Amino acid sequence: MTTSPESHAQNWDLRHPDFNDNDLLYDVYTVMRQGCPFPHTDTPFLADTPGGAWIAVNYDDCYRIAQDWEHFSNNPVPGSADFVIGDLVVMMDPPRQQKLRKVLNPYFSPAQMKALRPQVTTETDLLIDDFIGAGAGDLARVAWRQPGIVLFKYLLGIPAHDVGICFQLTDDALNGATEDIRMTAWGGLYQYIHDTVTARIGQPSRGDMIDILLAAEIDGERLPIEDAVANAMLLVQAGLETTASAMSFAFHHLATHPGERDRLAADPDLLPRAVEELIRYAGSIHGLHRTVTKDVELSGHTFHAGDTVVVNFAAANRDDNVFPDANRCVLDRRENRHLGFGAGVHRCLGSNLARLEFQIGVERVLSRLPDFRLATGARPDFHGNSITRGFRTVPVEFSPGICRHPQVPAGRPDRLL
Repeated sequence: MTTSPESHAQNWDLRHPDFNDNDLLYDVYTVMRQGCPFPHTDTPFLADTPGGAWIAVNYDDCYRIAQDWEHFSNNPVPGSADFVIGDLVVMMDPPRQQKLRKVLNPYFSPAQMKALRPQVTTETDLLIDDFIGAGAGDLARVAWRQPGIVLFKYLLGIPAHDVGICFQLTDDALNGATEDIRMTAWGGLYQYIHDTVTARIGQPSRGDMIDILLAAEIDGERLPIEDAVANAMLLVQAGLETTASAMSFAFHHLATHPGERDRLAADPDLLPRAVEELIRYAGSIHGLHRTVTKDVELSGHTFHAGDTVVVNFAAANRDDNVFPDANRCVLDRRENRHLGFGAGVHRCLGSNLARLEFQIGVERVLSRLPDFRLATGARPDFHGNSITRGFRTVPVEFSPGICRHPQVPAGRPDRLL
């Protein structure tokens, strides 16, 4: 029997099986926002918070915490640093964090994204080619494979014949059925990335992210090899899971709302605004932890040094005080200061890339499968973990189309899985 939103709000656990009903989850967030400013959960949040955490669910509180790195640090909570091999930019605070971001930022500039657009478009079309002639397929494959191919092939320069291996390891690491499976996969992926990075030392530059990490200097010193490997690993998790989860939600929403699908297909100029709204509405980040460094008061609540705060951007993006009719997807929403990419010094480094992948993914599907709809009798497979949520399958039907790249074999290594 499903537990009530009120009961869930008293001890929030994102992994609870009731939350396979995503509407129920957002009902719980509504109850949480209406209660005390920062509800507490005793449920362990990842390995870092064995004693539970305070939850930030209101837009203003989430925004202020994201901006205030001096009180709410991204560094691991005490006892968790042993699990981190290397120094991650996402776990750094200024000034070191800003220095590393300054090195990495140019790679994600608008000019770089413009140059990458043709490759992202081609890879998206190739994924659609795999099933367009059948009149049926799984759009979750596009959502999960497109960002991964872009990440492994173009950002990290992984050989095409190894892309399938990286996909399998990443999938097991993020979504494995047991802790042993997940940890074994993380170890395997770390070893692969480590070997790839170390093999590139002293080699001619290819201009990809591995070369940038190997050449990076902070205060006149080269980034340690462990840091280069750790941040390459971070790109895999942050660059694949979050974008793919949000895109899978978008495909499911459009497949079950044909009026909005048709409107967007008929008006491509609406796409950039619609993508921002889909990011807000289907916000895939449900929890990032911050560690309180010194006592501080916020919205009448006193946090103490050592406390853990989970910043729930997905809940903030449904705050009616900021977004009128927040629980409805409004494709042409104009005032949309969503927190889908976070805020402050730790705002998503790859937001330009995520937008590019998201826009091209939706545009190519609408252009080539304009009448796609959820397959008759389909039960899409929904999956969530302690940070993100998305659809693992989105089975659809549509009028069959024509392959754009029929000369490319469907079984090529980088199109596995």
